[in-house]
Amino acid sequence: MKRRNKMALAAAVLGLTTMALSSGVSAADAEKLEISVTGGGEDSMQLNTATSGFLNGLSALRHLYEGLYKLDANGEVVLGQAASVEESDDKLTWTFTLRDDITWSDGQPVTAGDFVFAFDNLAAQGGDYCTLLSDVAESYEATDDKTLVIHLKQPCGYLPSILAFPSTYPARQDYVEEYGDAYATDPDKAVYNGPYEMTDWAHESEVVMKLRDDYYDADNIDVGTINWELITEESSALASFESGEYVYSDLCPDEEKPRMDGNGLVYTAGNNNYCVMFNLGDKGNDVLKDEKVREALSLTIDRERIINIRGLNDEVGVTLIGRGYTNEEGTDFVDYCDPWEDVDAYEDNCETAKQLLAEAGYENGEGFPALTYIVNNDSRKEIAESIVNDWKEILGIDSVTVEKVENFSAARRSGDYDLAYYGWFMDYTDLSNMYGTFINTGDANSFYQSDEYDKAYQTAISADTQDAQWEAYKECDAILAKDLPVSVILHSMSSYLFDDTNYDGLVYSCGNFVFTYLKAL
Repeated sequence: MKRRNKMALAAAVLGLTTMALSSGVSAADAEKLEISVTGGGEDSMQLNTATSGFLNGLSALRHLYEGLYKLDANGEVVLGQAASVEESDDKLTWTFTLRDDITWSDGQPVTAGDFVFAFDNLAAQGGDYCTLLSDVAESYEATDDKTLVIHLKQPCGYLPSILAFPSTYPARQDYVEEYGDAYATDPDKAVYNGPYEMTDWAHESEVVMKLRDDYYDADNIDVGTINWELITEESSALASFESGEYVYSDLCPDEEKPRMDGNGLVYTAGNNNYCVMFNLGDKGNDVLKDEKVREALSLTIDRERIINIRGLNDEVGVTLIGRGYTNEEGTDFVDYCDPWEDVDAYEDNCETAKQLLAEAGYENGEGFPALTYIVNNDSRKEIAESIVNDWKEILGIDSVTVEKVENFSAARRSGDYDLAYYGWFMDYTDLSNMYGTFINTGDANSFYQSDEYDKAYQTAISADTQDAQWEAYKECDAILAKDLPVSVILHSMSSYLFDDTNYDGLVYSCGNFVFTYLKAL
């Protein structure tokens, strides 16, 4: 692997320092690192905090903006733009006092009103996370420029995690209103309150971020420039990583991961699922609105074979959420719930599926309409083709076509698909984050609507004991198992490529990646 070694890095820093001193630039400025990274393409680089919903854009937002809380160098949630917080005795009122040294990139001070506007705008824009705060907050107000008060519907111990999430970061009303739909689509169409500001966006190619000199903690940040490359081709990303061009990439072909294990590939807890999503909206094919059809398709997916194809230490999915969430007795929530299906009885499941499909009017697949199953990369295309082959071999359905589309995110949001890959990364460690995606105002893009489900979810988030909360979430899981807006295939480990030979300090949390704390070794 061709990578810069420590001597090369040291020589580069020494050279930059010498040049800087001779030109009048401080050595501290000259020693800042310039790195290149990638985490997805143009389609997912959404930089409006109110509407961004994909990991690439959300991760970028963690560099350009900062909330009341932020992730520290250890990935822990700590105070960010807030200097302090006071919690009332009943835990329903949180009062934040902002730091005195926080400004926007144009020099204006960040105010409590900027947060209030951002919270209102988040709800008004109707994006993927539009209810993130309103699900738990009754109201909020700026009592002065430095004081923000949030009143909760019920105690919410994970409020700091919500307020460290990019959707709740502040926004400047003048810029949002001036640029409208074009807000945050180019460097000059937004201002930034985080450690970095965007200086260039070559669309379909690259976003460039520069460290802000006036950011309150700039002196303790080593990375001065981030060149965020916008690509979706996994093989190209891997080649650039191996050549030493990229410090980080979460694009790596699955078939190359065994070779890259120990050569930059990192596995970490996934907090995510991997599903087939059925379009239940107006644009979806009517055949998929038949619960018997969805159940037949789900039962015939050979999950063990898919796990073997991937070879990535996955776990078969039997509930919406994966393992790792335990109650006070130490019981994992997966074991607390009833499994969606008996994955150990695959042959029996296939026979049941044949009967269900016949009852739906498509015995042996006859008359089954043509459907398109969309994915966003080659690895997921391979898995989708394997699933489609199961449907063909067992159910006789040979009219489903798999297509990798460049505008995958937009197509799924607009409902221009029949079936699609769906995976959800947990944004913070609470069951609400997974189950909240399927409420009527959620962001799963299946266009699933169920008053029964919404009622169970509201019961869960307002429960005052863990037992009551878990019972309600168990009901949520059972309703999804019955209605099947998605078919859960597996729960995966997360993986990414990182040049840990030359750098340290990458923060990776629930699929989000932060480069602010990177240091050269």
